[in-house]
Order: sequence, then C-alpha cells, then structure tokens
Amino acid sequence: MSDVGHFVYQPAGWLRRYVREILWVRSAQPRAQILLPETALTMVLRQSGSASLLKEPLPAAVISGLQFRSRMVEHAVNSSIVVVRFTEIGGAAALRDRADLLYNRTLPLEAVLPKQEIEEVQNALAGTREIRKQAAALEQFLRRRIYGRNRSSRLHISPQIEAGARMIRGAHGRHSISTIAHRTAMSLSAFERQFRAAVGASPKQLSRLARLHYVCGLWDTGRSLTEIAAEAGYSDQSHLVRDFQLFAGVSPTQFFLSASPRNLPTFYK
Repeated sequence: MSDVGHFVYQPAGWLRRYVREILWVRSAQPRAQILLPETALTMVLRQSGSASLLKEPLPAAVISGLQFRSRMVEHAVNSSIVVVRFTEIGGAAALRDRADLLYNRTLPLEAVLPKQEIEEVQNALAGTREIRKQAAALEQFLRRRIYGRNRSSRLHISPQIEAGARMIRGAHGRHSISTIAHRTAMSLSAFERQFRAAVGASPKQLSRLARLHYVCGLWDTGRSLTEIAAEAGYSDQSHLVRDFQLFAGVSPTQFFLSASPRNLPTFYK
C-alpha cells in the first residue's frame, strides 16, 4: 500500500459532536478495498479518478447509510477522495432528516442534498490543493447543513438518544438495549423508535456493529480468536465466527489474512 497516501483530520469544537473525522485518500495505482459496515453515515466526495461499488459505477459525490454487510469498492488509477465520517447522530443532523431512510443504501449525494450546495463545496475543494483550506471549506459546508439559516431548519436530536449511542460505542455493544434505555430514562419502545430515526439503525444493530469494530481492534493487538471472543462478550469462539460471517461473508481468520485493505478500525491494515 506504499502507493496510497492518506491524511486524517479530526474537527474540534462544535463540529466534533457531529463529525468523527475527515479523510483524504489518494492512490496512484488501481486498488480494491473491503468496506466493513460502519456505525454511522459516511459521505464521499471524489476529487479525481473513478470508482465502482459492487461493480456499479459511483457518482462523484455519494452518501451511505449504515450497512448490513461488508462491500467491495474499487478505485481506478490516480484516484483521490475525501471521506466525511459522521458521528452516530451527525448524519441525521446534516441531512435534516431521518437517518434510517438510508439504511443499507448508498445514494448520489444530490438525491438527499440540494445540488447547488454540493457543487459549491466541490468547487471549493477543487480550488485549492492545501488540505487546511479544503478542511475549512468542508467545515463551512457542514456548518451550514447542520445549523441552517434559522432554527426551524435544524433537526432536533434528543440528548438521550445521543447519550445512548455513546453508551453503546463505549461498551463496544456489550450492554443490553434495555439497560441502555433505562440509563437514558426512556421506555424501551420510545428509545428504539427515536434511536432508529436519529442514528440510522436499531440499537441492537448498532451494538452488533460496535462489537464488530471492537473485534477488529482486538485482532490488531495480536490476540487469539478465543481471547477475542471472551473479551468481546461472545459466548464462545463459534459465536464470534458466526456473527462475523454475517457481516464479512467469511470467517474472521480469512478476512484478516486477506490482502485487501479494510477501512476499520484504522483506515488501512
């Protein structure tokens, strides 16, 4: 992967609540990458080259909801992209709409945002090669989307739902949903309903994804599958393997020993 360069920018201040990180990825050679399901929405703006997802060409700007399975994306020679990884509640705030409308979907960004706004930010990115200036342009774009011109255009997201999502990630998906709902002082039915709209999947689905990411992180520390299963809260190694195969389509060992790079928990293996 020496032909691939990437830069990670983590917003500070008010934007940190909505955006986990912004990535710049450039590759001189064609590359294929395994995309594991993430715990939040992602937005991708392509600056050069072309790409295909599951063999289907991708437009220059796309947004993806939470996914059920891993996918393969292929980038052509001399490709350059900017990836915005939202927090669990950031995607809905930027869309000003229900995040679960994008569950298991990847759409052209213009299907959910005004075309003029997309063109403005793409032109701003094309106008400079300095990442610092590109980051400032993206932050301005995101600020306008999240805060809007007036309060009525903003999407209200319950602090209880935001806290619940943080609890799920912090516990790596090991707490029961009823426990999370109780700690947020909400009924289980209300918590699940509001959570799905704000985050983009049910609390149970997010818990499984959070645990999947934890498994990836534990593997990178060199632990055995037996140790990982115990640490991640699975009943045994077989339980871990079955759950992992639902997301990746292959066993953990096959997946981690694959030559294809993956996107989580670090952008490249």
